[in-house]
Amino acid sequence: MTTVTVKASQTYDVTIGRGLLDTLGEEAARAFKGRSVCIVSDSNVAPHYLSQATHSLEGAGFTVLAFVFPAGEEHKNGHTYLSLLEYLAQEHLTRADGLIALGGGVVGDLTGFAAATYLRGIPFLQLPTTLLAAVDASVGGKTAIDLEHGKNLAGAFYQPMAVLCDLDTLDTLPDEIFREGCAEVIKYAVLFDEDLFRHLWDRGPDFD
Repeated sequence: MTTVTVKASQTYDVTIGRGLLDTLGEEAARAFKGRSVCIVSDSNVAPHYLSQATHSLEGAGFTVLAFVFPAGEEHKNGHTYLSLLEYLAQEHLTRADGLIALGGGVVGDLTGFAAATYLRGIPFLQLPTTLLAAVDASVGGKTAIDLEHGKNLAGAFYQPMAVLCDLDTLDTLPDEIFREGCAEVIKYAVLFDEDLFRHLWDRGPDFD
C-alpha cells in the first residue's frame, strides 16, 4: 500500500493498494462526523462494487443510501445533478454526513460538485474505479457538470477528505478504458518523471 499526501486548500491522503474497498467504512468513520452516507455511482460500476462498499460502511455503523444514475458523459448534466441534490434533501442528509463517489471521472465530478453545493458544502470521499480517474479526476478538487454549450462549464474547486484507489477495481475495466488511463500516465511521465517514463518504456504499465 502506498500513501501520497496532497497539499491543497485542504490536505488529504491518496491511498493506493488492493483491498481498500473493504476499508471504506473505517475511512468514512474518520472523514464524517455523522452516521449517514450516500454512495453515488453509475449503472456500469454499481453492479460490481456497490454491495461491497455498502457492506463495509454498514459494518462501521453507517446508514447507507445509494444514488445510481445511467453511465456516460451525457448524464453528467444539470438534470442528474439536481436529481441528486433533491434525493439528498429528501433523505435529510446533514452537513455532518457525507457523500462517496464510487466510479470513474463522471461520477467523481458529479459527486464532488454536489458535495460542494449541497447545504453549502458537505464532506466527500473519492473512490475512483478507472485508472484515468485515479491519476487525474479524483485528485486536485476539480468538480463540474456539463452544460448544453460545453463540458465542465459549471463547477467548483472542492477537495475530498481522502481518495482510496483500490487497484482491484481496475481488474473489471474494458481494455480501451484502461488504455485511456495509460495515456494520462504516459503524459505525466513525459512531463515530470524520467524514472517513470523509463519504467513505462521498459515494462509498460506493469508495477507488480
